Amino acid sequence: MSNTHLPVLDGIDPEITERLMTRRAAIARGATVSSTVMAGLAMASVPVALAALSTEAFGQGSAVPADIKAVLDFALALEIFEAEFYSAVLGQSTVAAQNTAFAAVRGGVTGAALATLQQIRKHEVAHVAFLKAQGATSTLTAADFDFTGGRGSGTGPFAPATTDVAFLLTVAQGAEDTGVRAYKGQAGNLIGNNDSIHNAVLEAALRIHSVEARHAARIRRIRRLAAGAGATVRLSGTVRGGGAAAAGATGTPSAAVVAAFAAIYGGATPESNTAHVVFNGTAAATIDAATLANIQGGSDAATEAFDEPLTRAEVVAIVQPFFIPTIA
Repeated sequence: MSNTHLPVLDGIDPEITERLMTRRAAIARGATVSSTVMAGLAMASVPVALAALSTEAFGQGSAVPADIKAVLDFALALEIFEAEFYSAVLGQSTVAAQNTAFAAVRGGVTGAALATLQQIRKHEVAHVAFLKAQGATSTLTAADFDFTGGRGSGTGPFAPATTDVAFLLTVAQGAEDTGVRAYKGQAGNLIGNNDSIHNAVLEAALRIHSVEARHAARIRRIRRLAAGAGATVRLSGTVRGGGAAAAGATGTPSAAVVAAFAAIYGGATPESNTAHVVFNGTAAATIDAATLANIQGGSDAATEAFDEPLTRAEVVAIVQPFFIPTIA
């Protein structure tokens, strides 16, 4: 099967993953670690942590394996996209036209929304710099993005984000949720491998994932506190349901926007999924939370409790309209 049909991190050779995670487990036990690795782990980003561990495990100046390099390069492209998006929204892009595009909406981004977008931008810019320092490469520049989703036309279906604050925040939420789901697949690789290395990594991966998801949760909370947000936009910051409805877009979005949100919250394993594989002590078992008796909150609670993975191909399909060059 092509790696494009797997969760983004699942394409890494298991032996390489074990080497990285053996190093991570040693760090957890108090082994000496460089300031670079500590900085990378502190950023609480799955691709950034992977880059840090790769450098530490394979040695400074050594080439990391090709499959890890491919993951890091893909992660860098996504991080550049997000960093440039927030830079343009905040008027800090190196390309004047990107700043001008969001001029009409910028004055309406105030208070908690402004502070949140500023903080997220700082995180994304730091992730880009760190990934590049660890050997990830990309030729992308600020001019390579069309944040209307028109691949260079400037008139794509997401153009309302340049004039409507509510829609802008919905788009930002979708971008963050895409990132969360893109890296969720690593946990699935580790479930069922009941040994000290995999258990330590699973704990770390889920902890990193939970922190990374706070960007999307914070935006969702801001939207819910604003007038007009629907009930699917949870004050808790969790995702309710799947498909386009999970985005909680207000107004009457176009068919293209609806389709984009359907992809972000849908996929082969949609956010509405309630069946999950767990380890029951002796073997893997599938439990469908929607069928459990007396579960508080019912199926809604079940869908809100988990983020589901997107495959690499699904991620590419979602973000390609915002990239002018073709991405693989």
